Amino acid sequence: MLRRQTRQPAAPDPPPGPGPVTAFVQPLGIGLLIALAFVGTYLVALHKPQPHHLPVAVVAPPEALAPLQRSLSTQAGDAVDLRPAADAAAARHQLRDGQVVAAYLPSPGRADRLLVAGAQGTTVTQAVTGTFTGAAHGHGAGLRVEDVVPLSADDPRGFSGFYVVFGLTLAGFIFGQTSHAYARRLPLGSRLLQALLFAVLAGLAGALLAGPLLGVLPGPLPAVAGVLVLLALATALVTMALTALLGDPGIVVATLVLVILGNATSGGVVAASFLPGGFRQLSPLLPPGAATTALRRVDYFDPGAALGPVVVLAAWALGGLLALAPTSGRWRVRAAAVPAEQAHTTP
Repeated sequence: MLRRQTRQPAAPDPPPGPGPVTAFVQPLGIGLLIALAFVGTYLVALHKPQPHHLPVAVVAPPEALAPLQRSLSTQAGDAVDLRPAADAAAARHQLRDGQVVAAYLPSPGRADRLLVAGAQGTTVTQAVTGTFTGAAHGHGAGLRVEDVVPLSADDPRGFSGFYVVFGLTLAGFIFGQTSHAYARRLPLGSRLLQALLFAVLAGLAGALLAGPLLGVLPGPLPAVAGVLVLLALATALVTMALTALLGDPGIVVATLVLVILGNATSGGVVAASFLPGGFRQLSPLLPPGAATTALRRVDYFDPGAALGPVVVLAAWALGGLLALAPTSGRWRVRAAAVPAEQAHTTP
């Protein structure tokens, strides 16, 4: 009588690893590339910040604006761009809405006035104060400075937004790598739910910590949380997509674009208007720069003006999703292509 014999399927052979030369050289090369990119980008972008085209309202007759602009350009280059304001009330309105970074009110016969928005950052305030101190002294007047939109007392130097944005960007980047390593065989819907849950929890935690608990981001909690959720989601999805499409090189690309270049140009420590050409134009197009601008607007200025940066963040998240979707079936296709092992044999 024939007996059915059961044989356990053989364990698949592990995939071949890199050769010894590649195993030695690749980590060394990637590490050096990241080190040089990090140090080089930050030094080139931030080693000598100079203001460029800071918008300043001037309460003066139109015919006085052009000579003042020429005089300031002679002293400070393209540091400021003057804009006319009908009166002090109009200048204050532009300042509070974030349309300008300062307002200059010449006062013949007595000290001139300079209205500033400290919430624009210490570098901006110091630059415009220095520029107009020289202008006031040039015609024999002093300068009285008034901060119309001050920073939160819990964030007197205005750096906390940078720390929050950097932290959420880094968290999204690490989540994207981890998801690729541990969850890439999950269905696309499960991975998207995972990314959304991460973004909501991370963004809400960051908003609660920086808002009600520490008071460094004084904007409405839903608005701050919404910006941070979008930042975390965009960074996570883009990292997931780059890693799925390119493998290990995708991690390097995500590091360079999101973590290094994105945070160097974010405007959190040095305002984007102080960056050199190229970096300055790139700042509002990358997730960290868009998030920094959106947070500043919802915290201190016109929240409606945050719509543009929010659209940028949403576009990055959507782009990551669209790039990730075609990769979701690769693992199922590969699994179907592997011949099935015969679990039972009959002699």
